[in-house]
Amino acid sequence: MMKTKNRLYFDLVLIAVIHLAGIIGIYFLESIFFLRTSSVSILIPLFLFCYRSNLTNKDALLFASVFIVGYTAEFLGVNYQILFGDYSYGASLGVKLFEVSVTIGCNWLLLALISQALMKRVFVNKWLVIIFSSLLMVLIDLYIEPVAPLLDFWEFNENIVPFSNYRDWFMVALVIQFILSFRNAQVNMFNWSLGYLIILVLFFSFFHFTIV
Repeated sequence: MMKTKNRLYFDLVLIAVIHLAGIIGIYFLESIFFLRTSSVSILIPLFLFCYRSNLTNKDALLFASVFIVGYTAEFLGVNYQILFGDYSYGASLGVKLFEVSVTIGCNWLLLALISQALMKRVFVNKWLVIIFSSLLMVLIDLYIEPVAPLLDFWEFNENIVPFSNYRDWFMVALVIQFILSFRNAQVNMFNWSLGYLIILVLFFSFFHFTIV
C-alpha cells in the first residue's frame, strides 16, 4: 500500500512539475522552447499511466485502436472538415503527419483513459460509463478550447469554435469509450486520474485567468 502511494505521489509531483515548468516558461519567460515541447506534458503522463496499469497484450491492442481512431478523426477534420469544423494544428504539439500532430492521438487516448477510470468509480453499468466518460471528455475539451490557439495547439477558422466540434468530440469519444469498455483494468487508476485531471484543470485555469 505504501509503495502504491509513493508511486502515485511521484507520478503526480512529476506531472505537476512539468506543467508548472510550462507555465513559467510560456508565460513568464515567453520561451518558444517551452511551447514547442508541449507534447511532453501529454506523452509523459500517458507513459506513466500505461506503466502503472500493468498492461496486457489486449490492452496494447485496444490502446493502439484508440490512437488510430483519434488520429483518423483528426485527419478527416483537418484535411476535409468532415469532423469538428475548419481548423488546423500549430507547432506546439510537435511533429505532424498529414497536417495532424501525432501527439493528438496520444491525447485522445490519455483523456479517454482517465475519464473511464473516473466514471467507473461512479457507475457500474457499462453503457453509463461509456456515455458519461464521453461527456467528461467533451467538458475537458470545452475548457481547453479558449486557450488552445493562444498556446499554438490548434485554431479554428476565424477563431470561432463551432457546435459541430463538441458534437463530433462526443461521437468520437463514444466510439473510443466503447473500444475501451472491452478492457479489464488490472489496476485501479482512479486516484491517479483524479490527480492528473486536477493538474490539467489548474494548468489551463492559469491561462484562462491571465491571457484569455
